[in-house]
Amino acid sequence: MKLIIKYSQGKPNPLWTFYLIFVLLGCNDESELPNKSDNSDVPDQPESPIENDLSYSYDMPIYKGDGWSVANVEDVQIDRNQLELAVSKIVDRDFVNISSLLIARDGQLVVDELFRTTLDANDAAVGNTDLNVHTLQSTTKSFVSAITGIAIDQGYIESVNTSFYSLFPEYDSFENWIDSKNNITVEDVLTMRHGWQYNEWDYPIQSDLNTLHFIYRNYYDFVKGLLDRPMEIAPGTSFVYSTMASHALGAAVSNTSQKTIPDFAQEYLFGPLQFQKSYWLFSPKNRAMTGCCLFISGRDMTKLGQLYLDKGEWNGSQIISSDWIERSIAKALSLNLGFTNGYGYHWWRNTFTVNERSIDSYFAAGNGGQFIYVFPSLNAVVSFTGENYGSPTMYQVTSFLENHLLPAFE
Repeated sequence: MKLIIKYSQGKPNPLWTFYLIFVLLGCNDESELPNKSDNSDVPDQPESPIENDLSYSYDMPIYKGDGWSVANVEDVQIDRNQLELAVSKIVDRDFVNISSLLIARDGQLVVDELFRTTLDANDAAVGNTDLNVHTLQSTTKSFVSAITGIAIDQGYIESVNTSFYSLFPEYDSFENWIDSKNNITVEDVLTMRHGWQYNEWDYPIQSDLNTLHFIYRNYYDFVKGLLDRPMEIAPGTSFVYSTMASHALGAAVSNTSQKTIPDFAQEYLFGPLQFQKSYWLFSPKNRAMTGCCLFISGRDMTKLGQLYLDKGEWNGSQIISSDWIERSIAKALSLNLGFTNGYGYHWWRNTFTVNERSIDSYFAAGNGGQFIYVFPSLNAVVSFTGENYGSPTMYQVTSFLENHLLPAFE
């Protein structure tokens, strides 16, 4: 096994900041989110499988000794013809700029397909030369949720009810201080109901009205920039998506454990899950950017979904407590954003309808089309990487799953 961790030099770089803002954001403007009632871009319902003249022919994944057992789709009751018809739609670009597709069912990896053929600027930022390794964008947030759960399991953080500000003793004071800031809990940050005045969805990323850009531009220390924000509403009240909140969660784990996030993740999560490579981008304060900027392979990102599906266990070892898994994936609040109907501890929720059957899921999501979907009733995990950055086309996977891929599951 070869572990690669990319460290920055800890110095602010204006070109790096420009790059991070415009290329590696882990979120989209809310105006970019799909309208649930708009079906104009939804492909037709699945056609009857046609065995001839398809662009894709299935092959079983290669065994790599990375913790995955592999199997044929027929061994796990996935219809091969329907699968080939579905994946052909990616190859034929009916669904565009999907870089990879992986499927695990019954604990076995049965699909591992790589579609991209070139590296891009994201890869250059961390020196990645492996086409299988990909930026996760905001899917990183679900990894920091797992890391936070492990920190609580290990006793570094007392509980989700711990005051978030108490985890940052290095700061003597904060701007815009009012006592209600002490009431923000770790759980409030995990569910994006922190209460800060914050908005990264409603304004162009280059505008100082966009809180994410404002902090990037005006703070060397991004965590301090977040903690200095004025309060807008009582903690635990309203969902406000915040990449910086996820970044601060990582800093809190690092503070309490006295370990860097790459070291903590390697010891408690990446190592036990047998990750092959990992890269991080870092802030000017040399903190791993846990809101947006982890790079791993599709096989490794799918392991997180399998870990959660198996209630925190991987190949016989308990990596995260089953209690944390249960709490993380529970719907803490309802949403209606087209691609999701709810949110938990940095995990989204949605329900698909296939052949008049409702199939519940929870999933990690990142800008450009980085997704880890877990389907408990199917005992399956489906992961995607993609290149549809800053475009609502990233949500095409919702239609692909419901209309084409999930019908293959028997």
